[in-house]
Amino acid sequence: MITVLVEELEFSTIIGLLNFERLTPQKVVISAKFRADEFMDYAKICQILEEDFNENKFLKVEDALEFFEVKFKRQFNSLKYFYMKIIKKEIIKNAKVGVELEKFY
Repeated sequence: MITVLVEELEFSTIIGLLNFERLTPQKVVISAKFRADEFMDYAKICQILEEDFNENKFLKVEDALEFFEVKFKRQFNSLKYFYMKIIKKEIIKNAKVGVELEKFY
């Protein structure tokens, strides 16, 4: 089984609970790993990630993780492994902070 990787996909989007986060896009960095018994187009995955982030304007990074875990599990029936990490690069001056989720099916 092959692992599909997306490492350090970076773009700006609206994400966060604070007032200024709802108005000003900030940089996020997404890393992800997928294992499935079917073809997974990493270019399409990158496109989906950026488009869905910009469309949904998630309040919490945890909400984004849960959204994508469900979305990719539905889209790829044979998904055996899901991992995603979301880093907010600019929210804290001297740190990169974020969340990650790992699921085995």
